[in-house]
Amino acid sequence: MLLRSAGVFNFFFFLLSLSGAYTTTPDVVDGSLNITAFPFLQIGKGLYYFDRGIKLNWFDAYESCRRIKSDLVAFETIDEWDLIHEYLKTLGRPDDLFWTSGNDLANVGKHNWFATGEPLTLDIWAPGEPNNNGGIEHCDELGYRGTRPNNNLLNDLSCNSTRHYICERL
Repeated sequence: MLLRSAGVFNFFFFLLSLSGAYTTTPDVVDGSLNITAFPFLQIGKGLYYFDRGIKLNWFDAYESCRRIKSDLVAFETIDEWDLIHEYLKTLGRPDDLFWTSGNDLANVGKHNWFATGEPLTLDIWAPGEPNNNGGIEHCDELGYRGTRPNNNLLNDLSCNSTRHYICERL
């Protein structure tokens, strides 16, 4: 599935990296630089992959990230949150919705970052969220009620809904 989405969007990310706005960096394997980090982009100190080609449910998105040796994104600092949003704004589509690793699957009502196991403590929820509407919303999406000036909002949603996703190489 990942290969189907790679084409146009990876080319776009490649063009951004040429402009200097975002960079890709090589991985260091056994002391040598022999594998590039493509399709990941370096934003701040992190490496991220933004899949906007297809929409998947949360579980399939998680598996797709694992296939490229990464996890769904976990926002551990407000600086990381802000940097990702600045990047998303450059794409010009603030209404896109993305899966994060946040969920309350292990303990309903207590949202954690699945990638790290840490509690979701940043004040980044949309007003009234998380609300577990209908008792079926357990996975966290980014971009809910997004607008051009501010799309910094999380929402809990049914994990079976389909969204784009952001992978983070840890």
